[in-house]
Amino acid sequence: MKTKRETFEIISGDKLYTVNAASYLNGSDQLRFRVSVNNSPVCIFRWDEGSERFAIMRDDRDPVISTSLEKLIAQKLENISEVLQTAA
Repeated sequence: MKTKRETFEIISGDKLYTVNAASYLNGSDQLRFRVSVNNSPVCIFRWDEGSERFAIMRDDRDPVISTSLEKLIAQKLENISEVLQTAA
């Protein structure tokens, strides 16, 4: 799978966030995303079976990304992953 980079904006709590996301496959061929919000350090989103959505890996928690913002980003990443799977 070719890496796909996306930049999108999300509004959460009356604030505008610019999100940069780059997809990649890990060693087990699981889709993950490198995500930066407003040029913050990169954190990794992966599919979380428990919550049935993309979520930040526990070790990559970033104080810039609130739980509500994480969920909004996860929704967008799910849309991106569906497009990637359709294209594959």
